[in-house]
Amino acid sequence: MTRKKYVSIGLSLLALAAIILGAAWWGKTFFTSVQNYRSPLRHAALAPQPVAVPKQTKVVMVLISGLGYDDSLLLELPALEQLKQAGATMAVESTPPTYSQTAWATLITGAPPETNDAPPVDLPVEQLHPLEVDTLFARAHAAQLPTALVGPAPWRRLIPRNQLDHTFFADSPGPEADAAILEAALPLLENDDIALTLVHFTQVDLAGQSLGGAEGGAYRQAALQVDAYLGQISQALDLNRSVLVVVADHGHIPDGGHGGDEVEVIWQPLVMIGQGITPGNYSDIHQTDIAPTLATLLGLAAPTASQGRILFELLRLEERAQAQAQLSLAQQRLALAEAYVSQIEGTPTPVPQAILTDLARAQTAFITNNLSGAFQLALLTQQEADAYLLEARHYRVATGQWWRLPIALVVLLVWFSFIWQRRGVHAGSILVAAGLTIGLYHILYQLQGHTYSVSGLRDFTEWPFDIARRTAVSLLAGGGLMLIFLMLTREEDWLTLLSTSYGFGLLVTFAFALPLFWAFWQNGLTATWHLPAILPAFWQITGLLEVMIAAILALVLPWPIMTLNLFVNLIRRRLDESRARAKSDALPGLHL
Repeated sequence: MTRKKYVSIGLSLLALAAIILGAAWWGKTFFTSVQNYRSPLRHAALAPQPVAVPKQTKVVMVLISGLGYDDSLLLELPALEQLKQAGATMAVESTPPTYSQTAWATLITGAPPETNDAPPVDLPVEQLHPLEVDTLFARAHAAQLPTALVGPAPWRRLIPRNQLDHTFFADSPGPEADAAILEAALPLLENDDIALTLVHFTQVDLAGQSLGGAEGGAYRQAALQVDAYLGQISQALDLNRSVLVVVADHGHIPDGGHGGDEVEVIWQPLVMIGQGITPGNYSDIHQTDIAPTLATLLGLAAPTASQGRILFELLRLEERAQAQAQLSLAQQRLALAEAYVSQIEGTPTPVPQAILTDLARAQTAFITNNLSGAFQLALLTQQEADAYLLEARHYRVATGQWWRLPIALVVLLVWFSFIWQRRGVHAGSILVAAGLTIGLYHILYQLQGHTYSVSGLRDFTEWPFDIARRTAVSLLAGGGLMLIFLMLTREEDWLTLLSTSYGFGLLVTFAFALPLFWAFWQNGLTATWHLPAILPAFWQITGLLEVMIAAILALVLPWPIMTLNLFVNLIRRRLDESRARAKSDALPGLHL
């Protein structure tokens, strides 16, 4: 029996050590794979389509980082509201992950985070790489249209310098940087030769992220200041000869933070006003729709990785120009679908013949001057190509999930069986104490104002310490309850005390690990050819930290529990012996 207990304790030590090493390796590997993720399209040979329509106008895009749609309404920003009344306005939905740098890339590529080649999570400037997919700046440069970019330093690394004719980069975000950005932008706006200008303000995002969240006074003050800058920009432009586009990259949750799929984060405002724009309130659009629409205004084909549509409802285009632009977009989408599917399949994969036939019919209709028919057939071709691309992606993702599911179930059952087989007489106490530990952890999580989303991970360097503190408090509380249970049962065998305490630690670690089985099934060990689903990724990041810290504490916690129990038992024995001697000494006095 004693040998069996030694074996049980030894196996527990080995299991916890393996869990610590495994969680540390998986966590580091997973996060590194996300940081280093690159678009599957970056090596694809995607030739740009011919110029769609004649150049329509000069385009100035003002990007207000961190301004969510609801906040743009609640703050009642005077300049923005004035532009809304005179121009076209709508809500924009973005695709998670909703970090800044990948959203910037979506705005200029028309590609979602998975294929726009920007890092899925924001990285320091020195770790950034140039985007290797097509952008509005690349299209404009190829067409010999002058461009300008005025904004924060990350743009210096994201866009090759030869694609930009005029630049100004602020080294750090904030009010001072925005003032310098405005000062650099105003002279450029007076230059009618510059076809595409991007002016990017940063202080709203900084306030939302670090100065009290979207409900704080700093956020409101920053938004009002940027709104005043927006007013100066609109006054500096001749909107009879140019188009002003006001966009945002993402919003913020109330306490500050972004990256997840909360309503406050994924919806942003969009205002377009100027030459060739039809004013009005329009239906919601996707963030990927902005780049192909701006390309059309510039007389360019959509960027080759674009997955959005052209917002024809906003544009005053002749029927021929509309049909020509849509036909160009359909050709772009066919090329994209074929390249994407070939990349993820690892072999050249042509698109179905039926889609090619529809494209040929659209081209024939255009040649025969059936402009309405050409437009509709080109739109159908684009939609078919999009559906083909999404279906191929879904099939590949689902295939990976199907073979990961049995692996996750086997590991889950083996781990649970190991815990079940080593249960002892104190199994009920272990279960209650483990339940208290997990429950207290999540109560503390809620009391600290956190959300179950990557938007709450505002500082990746601080997050592990936050989890460690919360896990330590919860595990110590559960261990304290375990200590009380063992003292009440008067357990005196030190091996049983150790074995029971290790059983408690293993069960708590197992409970923290449960979301990891789901995350592994959904996302796999690392990010590979596609981005991980955002909610499982949150549990993957936090769960691995929780498991590692819980396992570390579970290695050492049984020893003080055992020692305190033995000490209490020793005190009890001494007290019992003292009482017995006192009672024995009192008996002779009873004789008469």
